[in-house]
Amino acid sequence: METIRVQYEIEAGDVKRAARLVAREQSLGVRVTQYEHQRVKAMEASVTTIRRGRNRALVTIHVVSEPIESAYGLILSIAGEISCLNAMRTIQLVDFDLPPRLAKILGGPRFGAEGLRRELGILNRPVFVSVVKPSQGLTPKEFGNLAYECFVGGIDVCKSDELLQERREDYLARIRACVEAARRAEAETGEPKRFMVHAVGPADQLVSLYEAGVEAGAGIAMCAPAAAGFPQFHALAALGRVPLMAHMAMSGWLWQRHGMSVTAWAKFVRLFGADVVLYPALQGSLKATKDDVETIRRVCAMKLDELRPSFPAIGGGQHAGTMEAHAKLFGRDFIFLCGGGVVGHPRGARSGARSIRQAWEAIQAGISVKHSAKQAPELAAALKAFAHYV
Repeated sequence: METIRVQYEIEAGDVKRAARLVAREQSLGVRVTQYEHQRVKAMEASVTTIRRGRNRALVTIHVVSEPIESAYGLILSIAGEISCLNAMRTIQLVDFDLPPRLAKILGGPRFGAEGLRRELGILNRPVFVSVVKPSQGLTPKEFGNLAYECFVGGIDVCKSDELLQERREDYLARIRACVEAARRAEAETGEPKRFMVHAVGPADQLVSLYEAGVEAGAGIAMCAPAAAGFPQFHALAALGRVPLMAHMAMSGWLWQRHGMSVTAWAKFVRLFGADVVLYPALQGSLKATKDDVETIRRVCAMKLDELRPSFPAIGGGQHAGTMEAHAKLFGRDFIFLCGGGVVGHPRGARSGARSIRQAWEAIQAGISVKHSAKQAPELAAALKAFAHYV
């Protein structure tokens, strides 16, 4: 029978008992009943290995997967009520492997890393994205003017902060202003420019808002799966209108010892259709470890049946001075997402965008960013202004 191989790290007084209860809860229920005939017993999850450590154990369980045909069903089947079992102090979903049938049903990225590169016409360098700051309070016209400054300075994609919420008419006016800014910048620079739409509203209106944003000219979309819900994210991805970025908002609440690993989270969002997977950067205002950033790179690129690879993105307090560390890890294959590190440049957003391109030019030439700044005034100003970002 088709199964999903699932790994959990468990902390419990009686690990063997806890593992058995996890398997039962994820299949038939913790209490054995008198009604478990042969067809029912065939659905029981099985514990295959228990690797013990100090007060903890890595447990492998095989969960029957033949009935599963959705993102919601997958989550319930391997990351459901077991988090509440009182037989354990903590449980973390570490990793899982799906059968090809289920991976195909879920679909994965509709565009993937290479598809996004083709959309943007960027083949040999990172993609540069900027959040338009401040996060809230700007009029659609002010927002569009700042987006233009970012675009013309060298940013490829502009987006709003995930916090921005507005009336539908303002939402559409802002998108139109940014699409117009992108077109003007394209005419001036000869480079493709895109605006990334982010719909925020009641669950029953998200698809409508997303579709309206795409119709208004947005070329990429964003959604935070941990906040909106993985099934909602999957539904947006399945529309396949434009590439979709999985934002990390709220996900930090999940990346816990009693929660799920970064590996599991990244696999979920890739399977559910993330063309771009955003994760905290190594250096900046958010917290991340090198191991976890490398995990994002690995999961985005690893073979998952026939699914397209996702594009890893890093963000959180990024500026020209933090690019070098990430280029060493990713090479050219990452999305570098800034906000205040562009718009907060002392000479303005256009100079902030130029500093990003100057940093990459230095890296590409094999010159240290710090040394290159001697010949690049925008880069020099960025390194000085953002030496202490927060």
